[in-house]
Amino acid sequence: MLESTARPLVQQPAPKPVHKSASEPAPHTHIAFSGFEKTMMFACGILATAVCVVCLFMQNCLSNTQRQYEDLQARIMKQSQATANLKQEIGELSNSERLDAFAKAHGFKIINGNIKRVDNQ
Repeated sequence: MLESTARPLVQQPAPKPVHKSASEPAPHTHIAFSGFEKTMMFACGILATAVCVVCLFMQNCLSNTQRQYEDLQARIMKQSQATANLKQEIGELSNSERLDAFAKAHGFKIINGNIKRVDNQ
């Protein structure tokens, strides 16, 4: 009966915990920024803002340049079309059949050596 499941009546004192100062976490304390750290954060903020402003400015300049390029291309195409139309009109007006008809209507004689032709070059 030495081994009984009953609790002993006499309680043994609990061992006292041993305090180890090295393993205990330090209490959470606020560490202030130094002057150098504050200056560096301010400088980085100014630098980041300046880079953003420069990027926006450059993007705006690029957009304006692209628009000017497209406008110039449109004007070139319009002028090329007008030039092509004028060349076609000159070709129609200098047609030999038309010149023959004009000469007969006004009583002129056509000498082919005196007619200048406009070439598309």
